[in-house]
Amino acid sequence: MSEKKAWYTPFTKSLINTQEIIFLTSSLLAIGIIVYDSINDLQHTNSFEWKILVIIDIILLGYFVTILADSHSKSENRVEWWKWNCFQVIALFPLLGTSIPGLGEAGVLRFLLLVPAIQAILRMLNIAEGGEVSVQKRITHLFIIVSLLTLAGAVLTLMFEIQYEDKCVADPRCNEDTLVRTFDDSIWYAVETITTVGYGEYLPHSVGARVVATFLLFVGIGMFGTLAATLSQLFFSNQMWRNKQREDFIAKLHLLTELHDKGDLSDSQFMSAKKRLAEVRQDDEKELSELDASTGMIARKKSVDISERKERLDEAKQFFSEIGENGDSKDKK
Repeated sequence: MSEKKAWYTPFTKSLINTQEIIFLTSSLLAIGIIVYDSINDLQHTNSFEWKILVIIDIILLGYFVTILADSHSKSENRVEWWKWNCFQVIALFPLLGTSIPGLGEAGVLRFLLLVPAIQAILRMLNIAEGGEVSVQKRITHLFIIVSLLTLAGAVLTLMFEIQYEDKCVADPRCNEDTLVRTFDDSIWYAVETITTVGYGEYLPHSVGARVVATFLLFVGIGMFGTLAATLSQLFFSNQMWRNKQREDFIAKLHLLTELHDKGDLSDSQFMSAKKRLAEVRQDDEKELSELDASTGMIARKKSVDISERKERLDEAKQFFSEIGENGDSKDKK
């Protein structure tokens, strides 16, 4: 009995690099946990919520440790491995460790996870060394990456701006109407920023929100430029593929006609070969009928290079040998 395929396979398997997307999402979540805890000081203000974050953080760190352990075991040069992955190991300083006196600021090491996260983005876009990535897959990855970064930027901005609200109210120079206070506003602000539109109804006031805005601006310029270029490449490559298919169709029909007029193919073989071409290229049936009406004119065309003509005819004979045998067997019947 054949294996039953998952319902999502035709839609996601060929277009999404699930492993890289999970890694990128986990990296952003691990950084967000540290930022959220440092802003709200949950250990002293909300012990229950802090314990929940610690459990989630341990699960995330376990995921990263598993990946690192697998990569380390497969590495042939352990010294080189530590050279390129030591920063990721250091970044796995646990949230629980920040509760130790004197190590509260060590949570900033978590931002080192941005390095492997950026590497994952480069791999998904086929900018780093690795396997080939199709244009369709690259576009899918771009949409997912932009969505994740927009969501992460919105959440971080909201956390920083909520903490800055009291200072903004006390500062007469701070316009409270431009302060991001709700999740809806933060999403809209992140979309405006990452697309570099910037309508101006919301502004980053806190230092943390400005850092996030700077990151989103740089990402927006690169990501949306890449997305536009990739979409253009997709349209162009599809048109080029269709043109090549049409040219191949015309060339094969030309060779068939020459073989028929030279007597190398019988009428039944010629009709069988044309029928097979029409079945393969159903969208070119109209062109087939138009070219068929001018068969005599096509057949009278001579090649300038005689050797090239002979080579083409030999290739055509070999290509349609199977069709010719099938036609002969039909004639005998």
